[in-house]
Amino acid sequence: MIIRSYLTKQLLLTTFAVTSLLTLILMGGRVIKFFGMAADGRLDVSLLSAVLLYRLPGFLELIIPLSFFIAVLLVFGRLYVDNEMAVLSSSGVSRWQLIIAVLPIALVITLLIALFSFYLTPKGNFLYEKVFNQQASRNTFDMIKAGEFQHLDNNMLYARALSEDKSQLLDVTLYSQKAKNDGTMQQVLLYAQRVTRRFDTATGINYLQLEQGHRYEFQANQVAYNRLDFKSYQMRVQLQNEEKEITRIRAFSSPQIYQRLQAGDVVALGEWLWRCSMPLLAPVALLLAIALSKVNPRQGRYLKLLPAILLYISLVVLIGATRNKIEKAKLSALSLWAVHLSYFILAVVLVSWDELRLRYQAWQQRQGQIT
Repeated sequence: MIIRSYLTKQLLLTTFAVTSLLTLILMGGRVIKFFGMAADGRLDVSLLSAVLLYRLPGFLELIIPLSFFIAVLLVFGRLYVDNEMAVLSSSGVSRWQLIIAVLPIALVITLLIALFSFYLTPKGNFLYEKVFNQQASRNTFDMIKAGEFQHLDNNMLYARALSEDKSQLLDVTLYSQKAKNDGTMQQVLLYAQRVTRRFDTATGINYLQLEQGHRYEFQANQVAYNRLDFKSYQMRVQLQNEEKEITRIRAFSSPQIYQRLQAGDVVALGEWLWRCSMPLLAPVALLLAIALSKVNPRQGRYLKLLPAILLYISLVVLIGATRNKIEKAKLSALSLWAVHLSYFILAVVLVSWDELRLRYQAWQQRQGQIT
């Protein structure tokens, strides 16, 4: 009981610490990406925190089993380095008894990953896709901010300010270029004191109403240019008004995936098997980590850390590759279960290796005595 409580405390604390560190590292890279999208006008800055929150379950679904794997390596590695494992072994405590002692933790981790895999991650992916579809369906004109260069259809737009009711852009400059029949590039620069968005209900066409401005046409490396002064100028633009339907399979709920699975959808089959595979990583990770954590006290507990992590990553990569083959109807569902079974057998063999080796040596001695 004392050993179980000690191992439980150490594993939970280490798992939490490693999870926090990995989440901070991975989410940091995602934050940079989202800030770049916000700078390009593809994402409202006010939605950054919500988008990060929606993506967090998907990261934790992969991070938690890896963190648990690393925690087992570190905790049991320290037991070997401090000779505590030798004391336990001399007291009659085997590896399998230690595995049984920490099995409740693995069960809790498995259930937690299943919660993420079957519910939280699909829900977060759905909300994530919905936010970006809403952003895409918002008119680019509505997302223009004063004092910033932004893309509007095929034009680069700069507006000094917005009107008080935010219905007009003030002191607007529009730049665009297009290829002429002779292969040269014609560049067009428009300036207007006010710009208003219009929509023709009869034709369904969006256009901009520019007032009190100038239009310049010129070419690179040429001094000559054409200038047109206007009081009112209409410019057609392509603006998206309808929100796209969410079609990415990862954003579908588990009941929806199961319904598509019953209809024979191979993409749904790959997604369903992926969601089933994630919780199974925890027990396999436990067995592999306990087997690979055995080190010589003089070697240090970090000696096998990198090879062990590479072995774990190979499992995740192989699951992902098999899933892709299943979604392309090149492999059956049994192939993915074969991957899990092969790594489980490998983990059991590694855990029992010392015992198997001793039994083999004892069998050889008996055979020698008989002969």
